Amino acid sequence: MKLRIAPSPTGNLHIGNARTALFNWLYARANNGEFLVRIDDTDKERSSEEYEKNIIENLKWLGLDWDEGIEVGGPEGSYKQSSRFQRYIEVAEEFENNGLAYREDGALRFKVPEEGEIKFQDIVRGSMSFNLNDVEDFVILRSDNSPTYHLASTVDDVDYGITLIARGEDILSSTPKHILLINALEAQLPDFCHLPLLFGPDGKKLSKRHGDTSVSAYKDRGVLSEALFNYMCLLGWAPGNDLEIFNKKTAIEKFDLNNVLPNPAIFDTKKLLWMNGQYIRDIKDGEFKKLFIESIQDSISRELFEEEINRLEKIKHAVQERLETLNDINEQVRFLLDEPFEVNSKDWESVNTNEGQEYMKSVRNKFMSTNSFELNEIEEIMRNELEQLDIKPKIGFQITRVAVTGTKISPPLFESIYALGKETTIARMAESIEEL
Repeated sequence: MKLRIAPSPTGNLHIGNARTALFNWLYARANNGEFLVRIDDTDKERSSEEYEKNIIENLKWLGLDWDEGIEVGGPEGSYKQSSRFQRYIEVAEEFENNGLAYREDGALRFKVPEEGEIKFQDIVRGSMSFNLNDVEDFVILRSDNSPTYHLASTVDDVDYGITLIARGEDILSSTPKHILLINALEAQLPDFCHLPLLFGPDGKKLSKRHGDTSVSAYKDRGVLSEALFNYMCLLGWAPGNDLEIFNKKTAIEKFDLNNVLPNPAIFDTKKLLWMNGQYIRDIKDGEFKKLFIESIQDSISRELFEEEINRLEKIKHAVQERLETLNDINEQVRFLLDEPFEVNSKDWESVNTNEGQEYMKSVRNKFMSTNSFELNEIEEIMRNELEQLDIKPKIGFQITRVAVTGTKISPPLFESIYALGKETTIARMAESIEEL
């Protein structure tokens, strides 16, 4: 068994192409088959080395490896269509010499039989039948002698010994043409599998209007490769028993193209980010600390000072429990860094009340008089003052949160104050108290 993915380097690796690659890879690994990656770069104007690099890097980032093809090599040269034009021309001319193709306006068209049907069994869609009356003669060589997708892709599949072609449903209408070409090459027909398209939550085909559509965009947003791998597995397939979160090993053990649903699969960014949060919470302490520190240093473009690391150490577990992506880290801990501190004016206006001011003033006095500044003591002081002043937690806690962290969105309040430390907390509260 041999499967393949054949991306065109005319853009960054798309989520849809990545899902197709993933399903091919899973089926090959589940059945001790081979997985091949080739580059379909016949579109010279739109193809670029930058996009090719992006595709290869992000397939690897997702954890996919391949047995033959681009970079890893094999018996078929570079595995790039741009280096195989002579082969395509030879095949096309052979078709012409055998009366299977003809010239029209400089282009070479494959001659489709006037009658008959093309039938094949699709792994996902079952029995398929196409009337040849509905299939027009189609171009295989353009007037400049460059091959079309139909010719180049089919010749590659035959030459590379692909036994199962699993690709997007959008190619389904082209399959009769490819079967005609394979028959003309007197090659054995592979099995076919047309995977469901990806739709957005609104039920329309996934596009940029739904947000990011490339793998690298989610990588840059702080999504973990393991989370994206897991989530993409669920786009048209499920391992059963309502299992949603599973590792690569489980995916390989349970995956079967025969269980892929034909209906469009919904790509929901919210669900992906929820799943990413679950994966972040499962990261072991030592590894999370490394990611935590690296993420902050990348966002502020400098190394952290030892005192900053000590403050961050006190709050990293609380932050880890609330993250959706790694990129959320800096926003949550910025108030602990030796960077210019600012209070968000809108947030401040929404929480600043006379009661809140009275509460903050009282809490600050208690903080100043306490010898210890441990987490449990901070909580005890702040809760006691609510009772003493008969103030609701929302009024007292929110104004204090904005005063010491600069925003309404931060890690848990008591942990934030504990990490910030006594002196800085007292100083920041003083700046926000109107009458000291």
